[in-house]
Amino acid sequence: MVVGGRIWRADILELRLPFLATGLSHHLAPLPVREQLHLDDHQVSEALRAIVTHAGLSGAVCLSTCNRTEFYLTTADQRDSKLATSRFFHYVGRTPEFANLVFSHPEEQGLLHLFRVASGLDSMILGESQVLAQFKRAHRLAQDAGTLDGELDLIMRRAVETAKLVRSTTGISRQAVGFGQVAVQVAAERLGPLSGVGAVILGGGSVGGAAARLLKRAGTDPILVVRRGPRAAALAGSVSAQLVEAEELPALAGHFQLIVCSTTSESRVLLRSQVEEIRKQQPSSSQLLLLDLAVPRDVEPESSLVAGVELLDIDHLGEVIARNIGSREGHRGRAEQVVASAVAQLATELRGREAGPLIAALVDRAEVVRKGELKRTISRMPHLDAKERQQLEMLTQSIAAKLMHQPINFLRQHAADPARRRVVEEAFGLEPSEASEAD
Repeated sequence: MVVGGRIWRADILELRLPFLATGLSHHLAPLPVREQLHLDDHQVSEALRAIVTHAGLSGAVCLSTCNRTEFYLTTADQRDSKLATSRFFHYVGRTPEFANLVFSHPEEQGLLHLFRVASGLDSMILGESQVLAQFKRAHRLAQDAGTLDGELDLIMRRAVETAKLVRSTTGISRQAVGFGQVAVQVAAERLGPLSGVGAVILGGGSVGGAAARLLKRAGTDPILVVRRGPRAAALAGSVSAQLVEAEELPALAGHFQLIVCSTTSESRVLLRSQVEEIRKQQPSSSQLLLLDLAVPRDVEPESSLVAGVELLDIDHLGEVIARNIGSREGHRGRAEQVVASAVAQLATELRGREAGPLIAALVDRAEVVRKGELKRTISRMPHLDAKERQQLEMLTQSIAAKLMHQPINFLRQHAADPARRRVVEEAFGLEPSEASEAD
């Protein structure tokens, strides 16, 4: 703070964006932790309603994928935002050791994080497009749960627009590098040429489908697709694969050396005991490669202890991906510029929404009163030295800031309500023209 009141006024007028991005991701949290805190759609909806109700938030979105479980939060009071991390934690995982794995990015830093996530710049696979679809789904789930306020809805929409702009104006998403592609690459590295090598696909989604198509292109034969819902049958038909039941795998074990798992199951779908049964039907000199691309993991981790079995999960494959994305790195700088520009523009817009001019007028009125009273007080105390005058200046600034805190939070919370804005104008004797001119 300095004499003249410029600093305290700037501090209180700067809209500390009521936004927080908090959660954990592949950057800090290992796979066993991420899968424990992974939420399905139903759990996401419950978490959103709980965190908004109990943490006093005005908006919440949850993005839960194989690489992250994150909450994007808005609130009328920054103190509530700071509590949101612990609220998030209390809800999804009560284990204390998770605490040092959770990040918390407030205000503009949080906006930047959210936009980078949507644009694929924070992904394990740089520039991946799947995260944008997941991001849109998280937005829809929040809408359905009734936990979107106007600001958070705007933030999410702008993030999607920016992600599309990044993809259309940079080369960050060119040259497909995904877990399906990497699974086939790793299989070839471990098993040699894949022509004539049999494979099992467990999971008929986008990742399993990509792996099946690439395996077929590589000459893998036979390809067995385990029946798990309607997508499995469609996938089997698209790659001329044989549709089988999971119980048949031991009997068919002599025909495959590779199993690719990528289901959305919340529990293990391939247990160690099943892997042991499969291995009993295979030559002891052969190798069985298990590629687990799911979060939560599909394959029981102890399966790696079975003789002749190699089990690789999504984090292991991430190391291979990191070697494959060199060509995309050249486009990162431009993509980061696009995101940073969009975030700066949005932050400015959020700070200047409906209540901004009225807040400025309110602070100006408080500053006029503060300076007038301070001047009169000092005139009656001529014995004060420069240091004492400065201390008195700082004291009055602090008092004014604290008195303004609640009315300003009220205005930010009800920025879109003209009736409530008028209440504040009347309570503090502000004319509408003053609010307009203050901006």
